[in-house]
Amino acid sequence: MSVPQLLRSEVVLEKYGKSLAGKTVLITGVSEQSIAGELAIQLAAADPKLLILSARNEPNATPIIKQIKESKPNVETRFLNMDLGDLSKIRQAVKEGLADVPRIDHAVFVAGVMACPFSKTKDGFEMQFGVNYLANFLLVKLLLPKVQAAGPESSIIITSSAVMRQGKVHFDDLGFSDGKIYEPWAAYGQSNAARTMFAKRLGEKLKSQGIRVFSIDPGSVNSGLQRHCPPGFMEMVKEWEKPGSLVDADGNKFDMQPWATQSEGAATIITGMIDSTISVVDYNGSFLSQNAVANDHMHSHVRDERNITRLWEISEEMIQEKYTW
Repeated sequence: MSVPQLLRSEVVLEKYGKSLAGKTVLITGVSEQSIAGELAIQLAAADPKLLILSARNEPNATPIIKQIKESKPNVETRFLNMDLGDLSKIRQAVKEGLADVPRIDHAVFVAGVMACPFSKTKDGFEMQFGVNYLANFLLVKLLLPKVQAAGPESSIIITSSAVMRQGKVHFDDLGFSDGKIYEPWAAYGQSNAARTMFAKRLGEKLKSQGIRVFSIDPGSVNSGLQRHCPPGFMEMVKEWEKPGSLVDADGNKFDMQPWATQSEGAATIITGMIDSTISVVDYNGSFLSQNAVANDHMHSHVRDERNITRLWEISEEMIQEKYTW
């Protein structure tokens, strides 16, 4: 198993990137300002067959597609228009935009929102829970047959965050009393706790099929994700950077990771996709940080199998669909 260390994407690809040649990869949240955009550019260098690049608006992904076409003209790219704030649009995107794609070797879910003002998705869910977690719960279900068609060593990678360490799923009040007691960071923590819990159970379910499933902390990276942060955000960060200033949901102190580049942020995602030293048998469903398994980052609420089961059941009710295995 790999040792925790901040690596550039190029280093991970040099070790394991050959396995990506000829593969089909889907990435959500692609833009110039996102880790997903950097990930797409990095993966293109490994000669995949097809990169399916998803965003809510095509102009967000256009510069990334242009750069890939110029640097790697042999790599096919496809834009997939998808609004994660509307479950019907997710279903439409998969049905119409991917009908001719029989298999997806790697499905990577990066898109998200962070600490935004209170709002709701088209279906009435709190925005961060809806976009960061529930959209992925549905999208994975819809794409799972295509990933299964790719067989063992395919992957489902769900981006989470170190903020998961402070987050809990508020089962009795997922919507923060319809915004009346809304706190942006608590909602962000909730959505990332949910993402990590989802990956944990999904990894257990798919282990026997050899499909890699991990939730990922990409680290502290400057990106478009910070667009909703308040004016005093950097002052808050300076406080967080002080040793022992952060406390997880179990009351244990931990340190903020050092700031990472876009390439370093994408590296742990790539590690989850293709690092063969992190085996499916031993570690599927794990939380990865700094290119290594970091299950010790998961606090008791996230680890609790009863909570994971409850979240899964509530999620199936919300999307009005059930997973079948």
